[in-house]
Amino acid sequence: MRLIVYADFNCPYSYLASQRVDALLRQRRAEVAWRAVEHNPRLSMTGTPVATDPGGWERELDESRLLALPGEQPPEAAPTLISNTLAAVSAYAEAVTDGVEHDLRRLLFDAIWVRGRHLSNAYDVRALVASITYPPYPLAPYLSSPELPPPGFGDPAPLHITRILGATIAPNGIPVTTTGWRRSRQWRTDWLAAAGPVVPVVVDPEGTALPGTRGLAYLAELLTGPRAPRARRAERSDVALAASGQGQYGA
Repeated sequence: MRLIVYADFNCPYSYLASQRVDALLRQRRAEVAWRAVEHNPRLSMTGTPVATDPGGWERELDESRLLALPGEQPPEAAPTLISNTLAAVSAYAEAVTDGVEHDLRRLLFDAIWVRGRHLSNAYDVRALVASITYPPYPLAPYLSSPELPPPGFGDPAPLHITRILGATIAPNGIPVTTTGWRRSRQWRTDWLAAAGPVVPVVVDPEGTALPGTRGLAYLAELLTGPRAPRARRAERSDVALAASGQGQYGA
């Protein structure tokens, strides 16, 4: 079974979807193509204070707690500053090339929803990439053997060391390669055509797009069977909220 998930790192519902995708991957119940998108590209690059809409964020956090399955970690609070996720999305698109996309997905969600970090700045995102592609290593073996190149320095490709040190996105937050740029653009086009602008969106093996809490419920059913009553109540609440024009994410 192969699923596609479109999601934004700013979205509390997408954070739950990420945890469910990890559970599916651990249990080998599905192959998942996670595709990062920007729900709101107009967010400030210096961060949008969550205090500009505290009620909206509190409603979504409450609903996320209702939707959480046993063992899942719903977000406890929104970050003080909401990130513009261009740099995060671009880095994720490049991470697919390097085969570390799932590691980076987890780290980005953790940074925003557990540690409350503001990640609009490309250099902050680069540091997260480097923590995966070039983690700390013990120096002693290399000090005692000068002929032994440090990890990652033996590849003659001109851009190799730059890339593993996290420079997969430009200072303005866009991907550094044409492949990464085209990938992120195609993801956005496909997402909007499927069910945008809503996140998350889960596309099932038949190609049916399931937006917002419908997608979350589908992932839950793959893991645990039919939805629990509290999840259905949260879904009705979320649909009503979207119909009223309020809220940041979901459907």
